[in-house]
Amino acid sequence: FISVQLVIYQVGLIPSQFYEVLSEKNYGKLKNLVLFAVMLILINSTLKSLDQYISSLLYVSWRKSLTEELHSTYFNGHVYYTLNVLCKDIDNPDQRISQDVERLCKQMSTMASRLLISPFTVTYYTYQCFNSAGWIGFVSIFGYFVVGSIINKILIGPIVSMLVEQEKLEGDFRFKHMQIRVNAESAAFYRAGKVEHMRTDRRLQMLLSTQRSLMNKELWLYIGVNTFDYLGSILSYILIAIPIFAGDYDGLTPGELSALVSKNAFVCIYLINCFTQLIDLSTTVSDVAGYTHRIGELREVMAYIAKKQCVYFYTFSFYFNFRSIDDERILKYLELVGLSNLLTRIGGLDTKVDWSWYDVLSPGEMQRLCFARLFYLQPKYAVLDEATSALTEEAEGQLYKACKQLGISLISLGHRSTLKKHHDIMLRLCGGGQWELTKLKEAPSQTSDYLEEGWGEHQ
Repeated sequence: FISVQLVIYQVGLIPSQFYEVLSEKNYGKLKNLVLFAVMLILINSTLKSLDQYISSLLYVSWRKSLTEELHSTYFNGHVYYTLNVLCKDIDNPDQRISQDVERLCKQMSTMASRLLISPFTVTYYTYQCFNSAGWIGFVSIFGYFVVGSIINKILIGPIVSMLVEQEKLEGDFRFKHMQIRVNAESAAFYRAGKVEHMRTDRRLQMLLSTQRSLMNKELWLYIGVNTFDYLGSILSYILIAIPIFAGDYDGLTPGELSALVSKNAFVCIYLINCFTQLIDLSTTVSDVAGYTHRIGELREVMAYIAKKQCVYFYTFSFYFNFRSIDDERILKYLELVGLSNLLTRIGGLDTKVDWSWYDVLSPGEMQRLCFARLFYLQPKYAVLDEATSALTEEAEGQLYKACKQLGISLISLGHRSTLKKHHDIMLRLCGGGQWELTKLKEAPSQTSDYLEEGWGEHQ
């Protein structure tokens, strides 16, 4: 990085040397200077390309390290399941791990060389500026940088939070399209195209509204950055004019004065450019701050889940509810579905187990356990797809009766004719896009929930 700056300095002095050679009309010096300039340009191009190549290597290395570190926690036990299914405190973990990490590492790699070399370049060109323009030039440029930094600090404040919100909405919009892709067959079966169109457009409008607000805030930041860039070039010539109008260079020939002005202009302009690059980083820093916040938030939540998952995932009581556990109600509904003996088999509600429920329980027991969880959660509506296929008709009647007593409206899919007596309406799918709706019995007048009940039979 330092070698690049040394070559840039030599390249910056080339114009002043051309002024001097051309004013002298010295052909020999001109030929040597052209060869020297071409050599410097080739070296400069090679070193800059190496700089970009090293930045790309850093990007790949940082992304690999950060992503693998997040993966190690994400796939630890059942963290990924809790994060995507049960935990509502974090949005779009897939976007944070893939897209946000990629953008963060990309931005950091582009900033790395500037941040590493800036102290050296600022120190060196400050010394050169002090020699060419005196303390007035030195103080003026530093004062200009301080004012620009304060203005950009004020302008960048509201952008970070807005960027975080934009990335959240970007993830929501992409996730909605992913849902449609995965569930395209179901959506088409239910003719849900118009509904999904409306919902997707709503998310798009929310995203675009936030993007417009972000652009409005970034506009003032861009105005500040660009103004700072162009005013710097004017300031450099004002600083060069001070010793000229003071008479310090009256004894020089026009050619020597042109060469000196070119050299001093390069020093002052490049020092201002060093500060300008730091100011320009404010737009990148706002992006980095937003991505860092989202990734840091994800790491905190995953670390918390990983720490607690031994309780969340390996106990019987977790099967019923993620947030709050009521042991008495669990025991009550286990007895209601005929699974009280399970507690004896596993040793209690909070006993950790190292086996899969699907491997140990019979199909009938799994169906009873699902009903126990349904009774525990008591939703207003429940869709049961062959939910009693492994149970006796007597057990089926008891479970449906319990659903009715708890006020749960049911939509059942199945082939058993015994399901008809537990429902009010039957929807028969006849194939070829044909269907038939039959009223099985009058809905009880005391509650309108039964109007939502139904029985569907596959053909």
